[in-house]
Amino acid sequence: MCRGIGRAMDCVFDDKRVAVTFLMLWLIIVMTLFKDIGLLDTSFMSFGPSPTTKFMGVVLDTWYKWNMVACFTLINTSINDFMSDAISPWILNTITDHKNKYIPYPRFVCLGISQLWAVYCNLMSVFGMFLAMTQIDFVLIRMVADLTVNTYTNLKFMRYKEYSSDKYHDVEMQAMNPPAKHRAAEGQTSVFSIGDDEHAEA
Repeated sequence: MCRGIGRAMDCVFDDKRVAVTFLMLWLIIVMTLFKDIGLLDTSFMSFGPSPTTKFMGVVLDTWYKWNMVACFTLINTSINDFMSDAISPWILNTITDHKNKYIPYPRFVCLGISQLWAVYCNLMSVFGMFLAMTQIDFVLIRMVADLTVNTYTNLKFMRYKEYSSDKYHDVEMQAMNPPAKHRAAEGQTSVFSIGDDEHAEA
């Protein structure tokens, strides 16, 4: 029994197609349960201006106010998604990845980009939190923007990649289980590099 559950969990974790299918099934279950308890009939599920809809304390009871927030939601979500896909992977793969020994800008510029991105994310998260609590139409607008921008950025990431399931799994297995000689050489290289940096900085 335990082996069967373990294999199923491994399959969900390793095969992203199975993982996404599982997520969609769970989403359907959640929506069905919420409908049964009447959550889909609340004021949150309404569309357009409403005296019960508030954004950061402002009542969106006219089409002017609603359109202003809707336009902000669409444009802001698009900018956030685009910049997140442009900056976050760069910070992760270029600045924080210890295997990457080179940076394209001086250190203070890289630090400034990272810090300004953190400031922007923190401030914008406040607007995102309030938008998520307004009503369902703004959530749907955000979703449309997400899907549109993510389609572009993901295609951009995949532009130089080719489909090969066998090669992908071979590379993944090599990364997870490098040969002993390679591990030893990598350890020697990293120690030498650290010492080199220290002497260079001194």
